Amino acid sequence: MSTVIRAADIRAAQAPREHPRDPTRVRITTSLGDQVGLTKVGIHATRLEPNMLSTVEHYHDGDDEWFFVLKGSGLLLGEGEGTVVNEGDFVGFAAGRKIPHAFKAGADGMEYLTGGSRVPMDMTHYPGIGKSLLVNIAAGTQTLYEATTSKDVS
Repeated sequence: MSTVIRAADIRAAQAPREHPRDPTRVRITTSLGDQVGLTKVGIHATRLEPNMLSTVEHYHDGDDEWFFVLKGSGLLLGEGEGTVVNEGDFVGFAAGRKIPHAFKAGADGMEYLTGGSRVPMDMTHYPGIGKSLLVNIAAGTQTLYEATTSKDVS
């Protein structure tokens, strides 16, 4: 396994990936961290076609998550009406910060690096669709849960 990935190889490795909770949200991505054998942090090179949504709005209980916009612009969804992000902007979400987020690419598309920690177990919440995903890296499992609400029984 090499410690260097050439720019042309990164571009060639990028492939469309539908979000498993909403297949209309497609990002063109590759894992840079996996290609060089990183185990404690994930790093991805990602491209969004014009006006494409990156993911279902979500937040993580265990993993920190960050984004660095390389090219283009878009909207960071999940904070009110959306926050414009441009080339050179950095966005970060600390684990446990309950701010659902996703990107919508601008008219020219958007390219960014994204990454985060890889804690042994993380719960990803998708409040807009009422689901949560438990990922256990050590066991290699992912379990999707439907959101439930407790009722006051007094």
